[in-house]
Amino acid sequence: MRRHPMLMAALVALLVGGCAKFPTSSTGATTKRITFTMTIAGGLNPNYVYIVALNPSVEVNPTTTGPVPVVAAPWGNGFVAGGCTYFVQWIPSQSPDYGIFKFTDSTLNNFVQTGVPVTYVDPQSGGHVLNFTIDLSQIADSADTANQYQSLQVNFLTMDRTPRGSSGGSKNWDAIGDGNNPGQINDYLTIPLRTDGTYNNAFYSGIEPTGDVVSDGDPALDITDFSVQVQG
Repeated sequence: MRRHPMLMAALVALLVGGCAKFPTSSTGATTKRITFTMTIAGGLNPNYVYIVALNPSVEVNPTTTGPVPVVAAPWGNGFVAGGCTYFVQWIPSQSPDYGIFKFTDSTLNNFVQTGVPVTYVDPQSGGHVLNFTIDLSQIADSADTANQYQSLQVNFLTMDRTPRGSSGGSKNWDAIGDGNNPGQINDYLTIPLRTDGTYNNAFYSGIEPTGDVVSDGDPALDITDFSVQVQG
């Protein structure tokens, strides 16, 4: 079941590329702050789906699979499989237009919105960049739990639709790794949380190539760069 409660932003400041907003729905707790940036080759399409999938862990090097894209039937939730407990989605039809969602079952078929990022940048029409910051406590049951996290498994996902059910069909999509290489479809990032740092495509030696949208090459789905910045 999906819930998209309307939340209000308290402060607006103009930044390059869009409006930076500071919502009032913060948890009140302050742990580490994580800033995510996803850059797309073409202008963002408000009818498409843009998601950052998250799976925090108390282990430095978790052996469990992180979040991976759903690319064929059975579709499940239509967008992510593997290990995933939270995700952030850009939804321009609601306000604020970024939401933090938590999965409520192990099958990843049900989720609820739990809040909005502590800061975020609304892309201008035709913009190429999504940017937001969360407090680590927003993807934990408590600040104490957040402080125990050692790493964060991350995937950046784009798609033109989220099919459901076990039937055939297809979708156009991109994610971390070369989508045209079967051996890289299940790639994801494991970000260390104990020290500050910035982890981008260059840091990972270009793990995410340009022009690998499956299958139509739509630039509005083509991830060209990403960044995960850990602070606090």
